[in-house]
Order: sequence, then structure tokens, then C-alpha cells
Amino acid sequence: MRRIGAGLAAVILAPVMLAPVILAPVMLAGGPALAQQQPAAPFQLAQATPAAGAKAPEPSAGQLKLARELLSANGEASSFDSLIPGIIDQAAGSFVQANPDLIRDLREVAKSLAPEYEARRAEITDILARAYASQFSETELNDLLTFYRSAVGRKFVERRQQVLDDGLRGIQAWSSRFSREMEGRVRDEMKKRGFTI
Repeated sequence: MRRIGAGLAAVILAPVMLAPVILAPVMLAGGPALAQQQPAAPFQLAQATPAAGAKAPEPSAGQLKLARELLSANGEASSFDSLIPGIIDQAAGSFVQANPDLIRDLREVAKSLAPEYEARRAEITDILARAYASQFSETELNDLLTFYRSAVGRKFVERRQQVLDDGLRGIQAWSSRFSREMEGRVRDEMKKRGFTI
């Protein structure tokens, strides 16, 4: 039970831990004025989408171009490199249970299809670029690019995974200790009510 609690806590608390990591480049790139703005509470629900009938403006070609550059600079474009081969393997693997004798052929088919579909990786980049371009102006995208192209921005990209791994390990250890502490407190409180658990 403790393991499940620790895992859930890590998942629940991950946004709290990730917020400073994610917001740091934005705050640094935006300068002191942006850094002074208060971030939204970590568990606050996002604002509702525009009213029915109101459509968000389409990002400009300039925004899309800068967003693609940003995805390259911040490493996000390459973070989906295994997505296409993974989906192909999953699709081929879905036939294994019903056709276990075909496992070798299914693996070969998946391997042969992967190069054919690698060109579609640009579609993933376009989806991400559109998401960034719809949220950030050209000026903001340029500010982000300036950050990611700086020495500290490149270091951020290089160390980001290690920072996240270290942080999540720390949060998991903390949540496990906190869970044991809370179990003790609940026992104590229940004992005050005459129950021994």
C-alpha cells in the first residue's frame, strides 16, 4: 500500500516540482517584469476555453517558424523520436495474442514499416509547433529562443532529464516518509477515540 501511495504522491506532486523547471526559462527569458508575475496555483484548473463560437486566432507563419526553431533548441522535437517506431511495434504486437506463431513475421513487418513512416515525424513537430505558436507571440518565442540558445539554456536542455529524475526520486522518498508519518498520526488519533489499528 505504501508503494502505491508513494507513486501516487509523486504523480500528484510532479506538477509542483516541475513548475519551477518549466517556468525558469520563461522567467529568465522574459526578464525581471515576467519573473515578478505570480504563477498560477499548481492545482488550479485552467481557464475555460474561449466562448462558444469564439475562435482563437491562427498563429502566423512567423510564429510557426519560430516555434519549430524552439522545438529544436529546447530538445522537444527529438523527445518524440521513438513515438513512430513504438506505435508501429504496438500495432504489429496487437496481432501476437491471436497469432502467436506469427511473432517473428510481425516483428519483421514492423521493422520494415518504420523507415516508410519516419517522414511523418514532421507531423508531430508541426502539432507541437502549432501548440507553442498559439500560446506565445513572436516576441515571446524569440525570447525563449534567446534563452535556449544561451549557455545556460543549452545546459538546461542537457541537464533537464537528470534534474527531473533527481527531483522525482527525492519526491518519492519524501512522500514515502510522509506517508509513514501520516499512518502514525492516524493511528494516534484513532487511539484517542478508543480504536487500536
